[in-house]
Amino acid sequence: MALYRRRVQKIGKATFIITLPASWAREVGLESRSEVFLEVLPDMSLRVYTSVRKMDRDIEAQITIDERYNEHDVAREIIAYYIAGISMIKLLYSRVSRSIVDRGIDIARDRLIGLEVIDEDVDTITLQIVVDPNLSDIESVVKRLKRIAISMHRDIILYMTKDADLSILESVVSRDNLADKLYLLALRQLTQVLKDPHEMSKRGIDHIEAIHRVMFIKSLERVADHAVNIAKTVKLVNSIPKDIVELYKETIEIFDLMSDAFIAMDKQKAIELVKHVEKLKVTDEEIRKKIAMDKSWDPYLTRLLDAISRIVARTIDTEEIVIDINSIKSLKT
Repeated sequence: MALYRRRVQKIGKATFIITLPASWAREVGLESRSEVFLEVLPDMSLRVYTSVRKMDRDIEAQITIDERYNEHDVAREIIAYYIAGISMIKLLYSRVSRSIVDRGIDIARDRLIGLEVIDEDVDTITLQIVVDPNLSDIESVVKRLKRIAISMHRDIILYMTKDADLSILESVVSRDNLADKLYLLALRQLTQVLKDPHEMSKRGIDHIEAIHRVMFIKSLERVADHAVNIAKTVKLVNSIPKDIVELYKETIEIFDLMSDAFIAMDKQKAIELVKHVEKLKVTDEEIRKKIAMDKSWDPYLTRLLDAISRIVARTIDTEEIVIDINSIKSLKT
């Protein structure tokens, strides 16, 4: 980060002037009569940015792959640039098998939405990220991620209540891949917003608030992971007591409502919902006491309860995030 000192000049009665650093002006492409934006921040500092910003879609990232790389290294670097918001990635490879590069691309493609090979040569491959317009903003992606995560758990509940057969559990496990893709896409879009001061201002998001939003997005992804663990555990259990099924069902309903409170940034709703969460914790403790006294209890049921309790914890985390973000926003007013 560069720091510049400038003296303020006053022209007339109400006009104050400072000069812009020449190196910065050249870097962002300013010319005579170019337009810049001045944004007044909460601490009364100014952010200056140009309307002619070089966008990430115009930047081509390069990954140089050599004999030290395996396919997972290749995939990780592609994913890193994807999250960084880059839309064009060129892979340069030498002294390494083409098959390693291809496998790395396949691994990344399996985890990312919109990654395609658009050009290749003897020692280069160019990738481009093109995302469906329906998934072009972070709000729609987060809502879809939430729907996927909740639907995974509701399908498990259908199996528990004998309203669906074993195949629905396989569907839950396979759906986790889509949840992972949406999670990475949400991170990418949030990164793109944070790189663009105009977008940040338009959406009312700052860097501090973004940290809390990432925590919620991660919670959604982890709740989807819990669904996979529960689906695999349920297969190993002969029968599930009704009180555990009811606890699970109520936990998912409360997490769903708490997620809606986050999306609407409804602080009062979040505070009200957390009271129900406390009741879920009491129910969980009562069931565990029953387990401790029953030596014939299936140990896999304890694993199931542990997964449910983690979702309860994620629900409490989400309430805290809503309160934190509201506090941050109140400081701006």
